[in-house]
Amino acid sequence: MANSFSFNAVNMTDYGLVVKSAGSPFTQSAPSIQLRDRSYAFDSFRPPRIIAINAQVTAATHTALRTALDSIKEKLNWRVDKQLILDNLSARYWMARFNTMQGMFEGPLSWNGNIEFTCTDPAAYSTSAVSNTSNVDADPDTIAETPGGNDYIYPVYTLTAGELLTAVTIKVENVTTDEELQWIGTIANGKALVINTPTWLVTNDGTADMDDVSGQFPRLAPNQANSIKVTAFSTTGTLNIAYRNRFL
Repeated sequence: MANSFSFNAVNMTDYGLVVKSAGSPFTQSAPSIQLRDRSYAFDSFRPPRIIAINAQVTAATHTALRTALDSIKEKLNWRVDKQLILDNLSARYWMARFNTMQGMFEGPLSWNGNIEFTCTDPAAYSTSAVSNTSNVDADPDTIAETPGGNDYIYPVYTLTAGELLTAVTIKVENVTTDEELQWIGTIANGKALVINTPTWLVTNDGTADMDDVSGQFPRLAPNQANSIKVTAFSTTGTLNIAYRNRFL
């Protein structure tokens, strides 16, 4: 089966598109300030990732080829990020935005050209989500979480109380990364405190509750055991950690 790609859950194989080659360079940039005798660099950052695909589209007739190209343009024509999956790397996806599609007819039945996407988030994500729930039965309690991938992960922590907690200072710390978040407030029995690391938002029973939040939203270090320490929380509650592995 020929390799193609899917964009926004539309497989371009349906329109006769075959990927001949694809490039996805990984880069970092280190801005600096130049003084008279030397320069000083800040921490490196990652610019958006450009994914360039060389593709061929074929059809039985020239009219069918034109129709296929029109359909491909229609399916690519989004002005927001959508999932991009390459057939030969089908276990991962990028959140990508379509940039350009340009090429030439090689004959009446074949078109060859380039399709380019930009990923403002340069990491790829696993198509399989991870969701692990553990009991919190001590204060403090430490739970081990071992993700895969090779890039830092931004999980969602859901703490569900097993009793009424009044005016407590709850701490969730990843001892491995030395990142800790503190929240002060009251949680009703059976209700959930959600620490959403990707969006930097804490909700209590579904309502944003950021008035008494301090510290850092704790990430997960890739491909190793992370020690997640929970302090001052219900000893009859649970902690759910949900995420997707990330790849450079």
